[in-house]
Formats: sequence, C-alpha cells, structure tokens
Amino acid sequence: MQPTDLSIIAALESAGTFTGAARVLGVAHTTVSRKLKDLEAHFGALLAERRDDGVVLTPEGERLLESARRIEAELAGLERDIAGRDHRLTGHIKLTTVDALAWLYLPVLTRFRARHPQIEVAVEVGSELRSLSRREAEVALRATNSPDDHLFGRQLGSLDFYPYAHAELASSPDAMPWLEYGNRDCSQPASRWLRRTHPTVRPQASVPTPLMMFRAVDTGLGAGLVPSALADASPALVRLADEPAFSIAIWLLTPMELRQTARIRALFDAFQDRRTHA
Repeated sequence: MQPTDLSIIAALESAGTFTGAARVLGVAHTTVSRKLKDLEAHFGALLAERRDDGVVLTPEGERLLESARRIEAELAGLERDIAGRDHRLTGHIKLTTVDALAWLYLPVLTRFRARHPQIEVAVEVGSELRSLSRREAEVALRATNSPDDHLFGRQLGSLDFYPYAHAELASSPDAMPWLEYGNRDCSQPASRWLRRTHPTVRPQASVPTPLMMFRAVDTGLGAGLVPSALADASPALVRLADEPAFSIAIWLLTPMELRQTARIRALFDAFQDRRTHA
C-alpha cells in the first residue's frame, strides 16, 4: 500500500459514489473499485458499504479517512517547509484567481515573466478557487474582505462596484432593465443595494462574475453593478451614482511557509510595484 492509495477513501467520502470519486481522481470507476478492494484486503476490514444510492464509509473507513487526511496534511506541510527554504529565482508558481482579477493583473504577470524568465507561472482561473493549504496552488489572487488568517497576504487595492449602464439605456432610466449576480460573493451586497435604491426594480437577467457583468452592461443588456476598474475603460458606459454600491478588497495570498521563498517574494514584489486602488 502507498500513501497515495488513501486518496481513494477521501474521494469516496467526498463524492459518495464510485463514479463521482473516479471523476475527482481522474481515473476510471473500475480503478476506484479495485483500489478499495485492495485496501480492504490489506486491512482485513470492510471500509465502505455499497448501497443503492451510493457508498457510505464504515466506522473502520472513517478511521482510515482521519489518518489519510492527517498524512495528507503532514506531507503538504513538509513540501511547503522544504519549498519555503528555496532561495533560487527559478521554478514554478501556480496562481489561482477569478476572471476579473486575471484580466486586470495580467500586465503585472507579463512584466514579472520578462524580469524573471526562469520562473514559470501557471494561472488557473475558475469560480472555485484552489486550496493553498492543500498545495493545489502556491499563490491566490482573491477578492475578499475576510482573507484566511493562517495565510500570508498583502492587500493590493479593492474592487469598487458602481451602477453603470450603456449610454443609450441611461437616456431612458425609467424603462432601463437591470441585471443581477448569480454568484454568492457579489449577489448579496448587490441585491441589498438594489433593494435599497430601487425597491420596485426586478432584475431581468443574471450573470455569474464581475467580468461577465461588465460585458453584459457594455453590450446594452441592462444596467448593473460593475467594478470601476473594468467599466471606466469603456467610453460607452455611464456611471449612474457617485458613491460605490459596495467594495471588495483584493488580496495576494500564499501559505506562511512559502512567504520567504525567492520566487514567491519576487512575485509579491511585482504586484507591490503595481499597487493601485483598482
């Protein structure tokens, strides 16, 4: 048995089915079933019960899951500790972020790569940010007003959301359609602002992210709350209020163990040079 075999137990507990666990691990569901049987033979105990609606870990499986997670955390901590002692301006950095921040900060990464060509940067963009604690990424560029206190971070600025509309729509404010956010980070503060300032308005469409909201408003689909760092670049948009509806801070984050690594320090310095109120 290898420590990596224990990932089968964690995947089964998380997904609840062989197919789901296989999808998480990127293997065939028959591989998951075979690995589970191998583990059960190794420990001489039933680790998971097969049911019509999926798979449930037995008490023995739960105990193994606790050990698997502890081993995973210890290995990740060891990797971070060793990597944190690396003083070379070479290597690889995986940065996780969302589309709007990737759009705004790609010039920083371009200059960073020109300055440090031996450091490879992989930017991963998605609605579900990778975990820094589990070493799914080394650095995160996040929009949040409550960054994890166990991470080392630097605030770069903020996204200030104002109401905007295309100039053609803004000329008829009474008939202007409104857009809302479909993701949880922006939907709640945006909804509160809209109910407070336009209590009779019912949004007619939703978009998932600030970058998509910018594009939707810029094409005239409706009025909406857009970060000024995006919207002010479009001559077609009109700002409908002088005060922001809400703001979200922009943070650059990394595990504590990596903060003194040369390549991570260099990346933080590159973002510090571009420090703006986005």
